[in-house]
This record gives sequence, C-alpha cells and structure tokens, in this order.
Amino acid sequence: MVKLNSRIAACCLSPLAAMMLWACSDQQAADPGNDLAAAFESASFPHEASDIAADPAVRYGVLDNGLRYAILENDTPTGTAALRMVFDVGSLAEEEDQRGLAHFIEHMAFNGTTHVPEGEMVALLERYGLAFGADTNAFTGREVVGYQLDLPSNSDQMLNVGLFLMRETASELTFDSDAIDRERGVILGEERYRNTPIRRFFNAYYTFLYPDTIITERDSIGTVEVIENAPAERLIAYYNDYYTPERGMLVVVGDVDADMIEAKIRDGFDISLEGLDVEHVSSFASWEQPTPAAPDPDIGTVADPQEPEFGFFYDPDVFTLITVDVIEPGAAPYDTQEARFEDLLRQLGNGIVQRRLQSDINRGASPLVQASLSYGNEFDLVNKAGLFAVSSPERWREGVATLEQELRRAQEYGFTQAELNEQLANVRTSLRNAVDQADTRQSGDLADGLWSSWIEGEVFSSPTDVMARFEALEDQITVEAVEDAFNRIWTASPPKVMVALNQDVTDGDAAVREAWLASSAEPVDPVVDAGVVEFAYTDFGTPGEVVSTNRIEDLGVDQVVFDNGVMLNVKTTDFEDNVIRVRVDFGAGDLTPQPTAAAGTILGAVFGGGGLEAHDRDELQRLLAGRSVGYGLNVGPDSFAFANATTPTDFELQMQVLAAFMTAPGWREDGLNQFRAIAEEIRRGQNAQAVQVAVNRVGRMLRSGDPRWGFPTAEEVNAFTMEHARTMLEPALQNAPIEITITGDVSTERAIEVVAETFGALADRDESWPAYQDNAAIEFPAPTEEPVIVTFNGQDYQGMANVYYPTTDGINARERRAYDLLRAVYNLKAIDRFREQEGATYSAIVSSQQSRVSEGYGFMWVGLDVNVADIDRMYDIADEIALAMANGDISEDELQRARNPIMESLEENFERNPFWVNALSRIQTHPEDLEQIRSIQSDYRDVTVDELVALAEQSLRPDEAYRVTILPQSAATEAE
Repeated sequence: MVKLNSRIAACCLSPLAAMMLWACSDQQAADPGNDLAAAFESASFPHEASDIAADPAVRYGVLDNGLRYAILENDTPTGTAALRMVFDVGSLAEEEDQRGLAHFIEHMAFNGTTHVPEGEMVALLERYGLAFGADTNAFTGREVVGYQLDLPSNSDQMLNVGLFLMRETASELTFDSDAIDRERGVILGEERYRNTPIRRFFNAYYTFLYPDTIITERDSIGTVEVIENAPAERLIAYYNDYYTPERGMLVVVGDVDADMIEAKIRDGFDISLEGLDVEHVSSFASWEQPTPAAPDPDIGTVADPQEPEFGFFYDPDVFTLITVDVIEPGAAPYDTQEARFEDLLRQLGNGIVQRRLQSDINRGASPLVQASLSYGNEFDLVNKAGLFAVSSPERWREGVATLEQELRRAQEYGFTQAELNEQLANVRTSLRNAVDQADTRQSGDLADGLWSSWIEGEVFSSPTDVMARFEALEDQITVEAVEDAFNRIWTASPPKVMVALNQDVTDGDAAVREAWLASSAEPVDPVVDAGVVEFAYTDFGTPGEVVSTNRIEDLGVDQVVFDNGVMLNVKTTDFEDNVIRVRVDFGAGDLTPQPTAAAGTILGAVFGGGGLEAHDRDELQRLLAGRSVGYGLNVGPDSFAFANATTPTDFELQMQVLAAFMTAPGWREDGLNQFRAIAEEIRRGQNAQAVQVAVNRVGRMLRSGDPRWGFPTAEEVNAFTMEHARTMLEPALQNAPIEITITGDVSTERAIEVVAETFGALADRDESWPAYQDNAAIEFPAPTEEPVIVTFNGQDYQGMANVYYPTTDGINARERRAYDLLRAVYNLKAIDRFREQEGATYSAIVSSQQSRVSEGYGFMWVGLDVNVADIDRMYDIADEIALAMANGDISEDELQRARNPIMESLEENFERNPFWVNALSRIQTHPEDLEQIRSIQSDYRDVTVDELVALAEQSLRPDEAYRVTILPQSAATEAE
C-alpha cells in the first residue's frame, strides 16, 4: 500500500521543487480509473496508480514479504554507489513510554547486530573508506526513519558490505542492555545539542496549529525520562512492530549492474569479512513480515478553523518570527496530472507574493528581513498554505501588518502578467537545466529523490518528461488561473497567526490579534508594474588580445594571459553536463587594510546588495529572471573573489554581470541596511549555541582578538558605511591583477572569446599588488593554568569544553596533510572514547586549522559539547588521548581507517568541478600550487605511523594548550 505521508511544503520555487511539480504521461502510463483512492491504496508504488509516468531508467520491485526496492544505474561519480533503506514510520508511532525510542533505535543500528559486534560497524566501514557521519549516517523524523551509505567503490566486495549492513539493520539488531546504557549518554548529548530556541519554537508552533494531536509530543528526540530509563524491551517492541518489510524500501543508485544488485537483494550472497563470523548474507526476501502488522498510529485530529486564531511564543534567544497559516483538514491529494497542475498554479501565486515581499526587503522598505510562502500537506491531516517570515524585533507589529496586507493585496487585486512571466521564466529555466544536466546527476541525490518520492506518495519522473509536460500545458497557465488557485488556498479557512519574540509581551496572543486586526482595517493599493528594462552592461570596449598561452597536460588546464594583464585558467570537464563554474580572483582580501573593525566580513555580506550603477538589486533580480546567473563577493584570507555556477547558454551574461560589478558597482545602502536588520538576529542565535560561540567569539580570542574573525559585533556593524566599503574594495576593483578560473562544460576557445569581450576589454591592470604581509601576523594565545570562561545564553545543563593545541601553519602542503591525518586519527579516538565509552557527547569536534597566510599559525581544536557537570573530566581525557598519541599510541589500523575515507574523498573530488575551480584558482599568481595539486594523493598516502607520532609529540602538548570553557550564564554565576 502506498503510504501518503506528509508532503514537504517547499518554498517557491526551487529548481528541485519546480522539477517535481511536473511529470509527463504517455501511452503506457497507468489509468487510475474511477476509483482513484482504491487504485493508490492498493499500489506498491505511486506510478502504478497515477497517470504520471515513472522514470523508465528506474527498476522497481517488490519481494513476497512486501519489501520494495528501486535500482538506478548512474555513473556520477564513477565507481561509486549510494544505498538507502527507509521505513515509512517515525516517532509518531511511539507509545507514551517510547518517546524518543525510534531515534534511539537508529543509534543502536551502529551498536551491535547478529553478525557485527558492538563497536565494529563503524571501524569496518572506515577500513573500506567510509567516513562516519559523512558517508555513513541515519535519520529519524516524525514519519520516516532512514539509513544511508555512500559507497566509495563499486567493487563486488564493497557492494556486498553495504548490502550486508543494510540487511543486518533490517532485522538483526541485538539491543544488548549494556550497549543501550552506554548509548543513553550519547542521545542525551544530542538532546542537549539540539535544545535550541528554534526547536523550542517549532514545538510551540505545532501545538498552536494542531492542539488536538500528539505531533508536538512526538518530537523525534523524545524525553529525557524515556532516554534515561527505557528498558531494552520497549526498543525491541518498536523495532519488531515497525521495522517490517511492508514498511520498508531499499534504494541502490550508482555505477552498478542492476541485474546483479537485484539478484543480491532477492537471493542473498556469499561474503568474507575478516574478524566477522559470517559467510553468507540472507536475502532480503527472508526477512519476515509480522502478522498481523502493527497499525498506523492514531495521531489525533485537526478541526476546521471557524475564526482567526493568534498565538505568541517567548524565548529570550529566539529569532523574531511571524507565521501565517491557513489550514484545510484533509489527506494529501493523490499524485496525478491534475493535482500537479493545480499545485503549480498555487506555487506560482505564492512565488509572486514572495517576490513582492522580497522586493521591499531588497529596497530596505520592509520591517522584514526574510519571507517565504509554501503550500503542502502535513502529516496526512491538513493541506496548509503557510507564510514564514523573520522580522526586526522592534518592528514585529509592522511585520505582521506587512504580511496581512500583502496577502490581502493579492486577493483583492491579483497579479500582473509581468509578475507571472518572471515566475514562469524561473520555472522554465529550472526545468531546462534539469534536462540538460540529467546525465550527470549525483547518485546520492538520486537515491534521496527515489525514497522521498515514495514516502511522499509521488511519482519519480524523468526530467525530460517533466519538461515535456510543462511545455504542453504552459498556455493554460494564465494570470486568472493563478489568481484562482492562490485564492482557494489562502481563503480556505480563517488564518492562524503566530509571533515568536525574544521580549515577553503582556497578553501576547491579544497583542498579535490587535496587530493583525488593525492592519486589516487599512486599505491596500494595487501593485504598480515596474516596466521593462534592459541590462545596461554588454559592451566593455575592444575585446582583449591573447598574448600568451600555456597547456598543462597532466592537469588538463589551459593558461591564458590577455594584453591588459588579465589571467585565465580553463579546465574543460564532463563532470556536470551544462554547468560552467567561474571564479574571479583579485586583490588581497582580508589582508587589505580595513577602515573599520570587521570591515572585510561586513563587506562580503553587503556588497552585492548595492547592485550596479544602472540597476539596483531588485531590478537586477527582474532582469536575471530565468537566467542561471549570480553574483556576490567573497572576502577570502588573501584575495577577493566573485564565484558562481552558470550554463553554456548564460555564460556570456554571467561574465558580463561579473565584469559590471568589477567596473560599475552601485555602492547603495540596501544590502547594508538588510544586514544590519538581520545581524542582531544572527548574533542572538549564535549566542544560544555553545559551538557557535566557539566558532565566533572564541575564534577571535584565538587570533589576538583580531576582528577579521568571528561574526561582527553590533558596534562594528553600526560603524560600517558603504564609504568604508569603497575605501577597502574600490582600488582593487579598478587596478588589481585579475585571475579568472573556469571549469566545466566549456571549451577553452569559448572561454577565451567570452573573457576577451568582458574582462579582457577592461583597462590595463597593475602587474602586481601589495601583499600587506604586516596584516598577516596573528598570535596564538599563551596557555593558561585554568580554562578561560566564556558565557552564552544556553540552558542550565549545556556546556562545552574546548582544547586548542598549537601546531604550525599550513604553507607546507605535505606537513599540512600530515596534520590532517593526525586530526583524523585523534577523531577516531575521540569518537570511541568520548562518545562510545563515556557517553558524554553526541559529536566531538576535532579540527586542524592551519593558516596558509599567517606564518607559524595553526592549532588543533578538540571541542566537546557536554553536560556542565562533565566539563572538567573532559579536559583530562582530551589530554590523556593527546599524550598517548605522542607516546606512540597510533596503530597502523587507525592510520588506515583515518586515511581511507580521505583518499576515497579525493578520488571523488577529482570528478567534481567545485574542487577544480578552487584548486586551480590563482595558479598563475602562485604557480607553486600546481605541485600541491599533483602531490595531494601521494602526500596522504605516504604518511607513516612514525611521522604521526612525531607530529603528536611535537604539537599535542597539554602544557602548551589553550582551554576555553563555555558555560550558560547560570552555571557561570554559580562557579564564581
């Protein structure tokens, strides 16, 4: 039976969402017949009942026990595969004394099965090149539980290992009581880590929307009481009830033979694994379906609202959030052509209103700093139109009024053809790009698309069919049709309006009501059509002439220099069809003298918001609708950079836009005003999480208090002006050497042609640029006898222990990579000790940070998010691990487990354009980087245990470490 779970209510209109809206029927598509519900309820997959055709490349199957599977051959990246196993059940199925156990079971999948003893699964995967967390993970939601393995190899042994572990997870978890007790602390650590203001808000939000349900009570993390005390029997009961074949789906996507994979699933296979007592893996068909099956959970009901409802949520650290929801009780619609067409009309209308809100935000004319509209089914209970916005705290009443009036404006006056055309252009481009890039989609993304389509009751369609369906029906998408669809969802019932604020308000519900009703009494005017404009920057002068070329054969790179000094690097690849990645480097980045504190950080956030001389940001957004073109400034450690991905069709326009920002930036206040509005909200959110405090505030402390690191303070943001932006950036824009790197689906000849007409046509660039090396100097702090105390706005029990062992800079690539392996080995030990043995933390942070700009500067950071009561002993254990490594406690097995995932990741990176566009950037300015690219694999491969021990002895010295304890205000006060 198709389980129609909650549809994810996506914002308008992301490329993926746009693609999923459409599918093409053909002569072979199934006809659902008169009894649509019966057809869908009896189908194993949605396409069996829908008039939408499934992607013919996918092989679907159902075993006799009810297990579904989907196999898709895909060779991006080559020689890899992605495995997923999901169950259409989650925390909503828990009994009261099982709250949190669906998630607990997910953890136990890594802690002992019939054939894999506790502690061996992660080590086994690491030996095969899978990194814990990155390639090996699991997830639990209210309606789904899933497991994922991204296999770095498509060898028969690797595929066998992956399928073996999925088969073990399906029915062979052992639930040893001691292992459960050890894992309790890990899950409590995750609860502690995830107890954030936004999580608390969403729990209150679901209570407000759905008061007669158990949705809030079944937050997947559960309750502390259950986590601490639940016996093994209650985990086993949930596992036996819901980890069943009929609720499961196995997905395999990658560079595989579908016949071979299907045979392994259906028949089982032989396997040999050193140290494990297993010779044959039973088929997935041998997994028994219990009779009778556990019923779907009764999660409650939602009444049809009869009048507007208003809610208020207070938390001292929450963002200022405003939600407006119109709910209509009912199940998710079945996935048919008619339903998708209606959905597209709704999304287009939502997109127009979202664009109006964003336009005001862009101009600095709104109390809001972010807004998005959505529509979808939630929990198979309601179909919900939603508006989610972030507001300036002091202007929340204006924010409520803005949302009320914009919704009413759309209902009273509708939309313009120009607005609809802009939305359609974006949809059309997304669909066309999906078609052009279909053959190089990533296997992991496809695997996730397959299982999520099934969970959501949707047909997984090919991009070609999606595009064909859109083109066939595009003439039916009229302004009137979009208006009707929009009004249907936004007038289906009285709205439910909620405000979250960091300042308490007397009778908050009434205050929200008053703001909404006061706004509804104000008249609204229709939108004024902005008119048609043309992009003003297409002619930059006489195209530049090439004065030199050089081919680097082993890397497949062409180097070009134009007569004005502009340098160009081109690497043509077939890794991504119809994608070109561009990076333009110039100047000295954060080393540039800064006119105010944190100027570089703020500059990067606000520059693009200033638009161009001839076009403000909002006008640029209209001009670039339907085009794969972007812009934005990155302020790097020692260079400024523009970077974006585009398509061959839009490549010329992309380069024109970047050249325009190089020559005619607008320097308007719009971006700065928006950043000022959101900065305090960002800072508040950061100050509610210990790890964010470590990254930002402690990050500065580790670097001589230098304001170039960490998020800017309120004083720094308020002091910054666009004149400061000009002072810092304009000289580099006008004169600094430019080095452009282009990778992807483009020939060198085409790259030269387009760059010659844009950057090559600019005035001569300076031959050199100041390095500002005096600004590179930063110092690591001296060790302290006791940890430095830093406070944050966390809960009473949330704390963090941080140890920073000074190392050295990362200028020498070989040494930098050896330190990275040292970090990886320490990380293995940290997972085993802090997580598995001590149960003290959900996830230890082990990071090697070595500057390639500041000579001599580097450190290894061990960060432990723990209960405040455990902080002191965490320092002792961290130093114990460090000293043991310095005394030789690094095994060959640990080195291989640390190295293999890195080596496999490198293999995949060599087939990824983002890696190449960054690795090749500035290779003419810094030709020594070429050898660093060539040596990356051998550098990692050649590191020995003895070398790591020597590095540990040199750097992992507790007496030289800097320590920072991050405590909540309450705990810090008690400690004084």
